[in-house]
Amino acid sequence: MLLKQYLLMNKIFKVLFYWFLIFTMFNCSSTRENVIINQYKTNYNIIIKSAKDNKRDIINIQFPNKVVIKNNSFYEKSFNQIRYIYENIPIGRDYRIGLFQEIENNLKKISNSSKKSILSKKNQSFIIYTRHFLDSTKTTQQQFKPYIKRMLAENKDTLHIGTVKEFKIKHKELFEKLTNNDSISIQFLDDGKLGERITVPVKW
Repeated sequence: MLLKQYLLMNKIFKVLFYWFLIFTMFNCSSTRENVIINQYKTNYNIIIKSAKDNKRDIINIQFPNKVVIKNNSFYEKSFNQIRYIYENIPIGRDYRIGLFQEIENNLKKISNSSKKSILSKKNQSFIIYTRHFLDSTKTTQQQFKPYIKRMLAENKDTLHIGTVKEFKIKHKELFEKLTNNDSISIQFLDDGKLGERITVPVKW
């Protein structure tokens, strides 16, 4: 009888120890292993903006990109900001990004500095609008001449000019110059403090 009890207790102990090991492995695994950042093409329009003091020059161009953050862990993951790292923008010309969520096929602007949480085994999608600085050289500005003409005729300082896919076909060299080696970076929170950061190359 004592032997049977001993064997039973030993079996229970092994099972509990096994589950403890699994729990520990999941708990100690890095954010990088538990969180996946994916990017997808969108059909939202690119936006260009003219300079305030010279409406014949385009000062920045905004490209839309869909970012989906998947939480594969057993715990809620939180972060404050999606950071877009511009490789080819001069110091002082980093206009950061515009951050949006899709609600019933419409974009709703949200704060990029407020806390955002993703439940276990869930994902959350965002639309980011980059803000790339455009120089005033003739080579660059000449490519926007048809758009500038339309903006002047309509007395606008901003204009929607089609999708990223269309722009890449018409202005391939400029697009690559503006976005080459850019990346997206998210630093997740750990007990309310800044924790591990995940950085991935931008995909268009």
